[in-house]
Amino acid sequence: MEPSIRKQLSRLMRDKKLSQSALSRATGVPQPTINRILSQTTVDLRRDSVVRIAKYLDVTPESLYTSGPDKGSDVESAVDSAGVDKGDVIEEICRRVMSLTALQRAEVLQRLVELVVVK
Repeated sequence: MEPSIRKQLSRLMRDKKLSQSALSRATGVPQPTINRILSQTTVDLRRDSVVRIAKYLDVTPESLYTSGPDKGSDVESAVDSAGVDKGDVIEEICRRVMSLTALQRAEVLQRLVELVVVK
C-alpha cells in the first residue's frame, strides 16, 4: 500500500463536494498548496497544514497518508498471524499517546508523518 495523501484528499474532497478554493478558505491552507498536494508536486508538507486539513475533514492526519485495504485482501484481518488483535494494539497505542503532553503528542505525530512521507 503506497502512502499517498493525494488519493485520500482527492477522495474526501470529492465525497464532500469541496473545491480546492473551498477547502483553502475553510482551513486557511493556501489553495496553491492544496493544488500541489493533489498534483503530487510536493512531498514536504507542513505538519500544521496536514493537521488543519484533517481536522476540517474530520479525519486523523495519519489517515490522509493511507488508503483503505482492498476488498477481499488479507490486510482486513483484525487478528495477525501471532493471534494479536490489531484493534487492541491500536487502542493501547492511542491510550499511551493521549497520556502524553500536547507537545509530546505533536512530536510523535511529526515523527509518524515523516516516516510515512519518507517511505
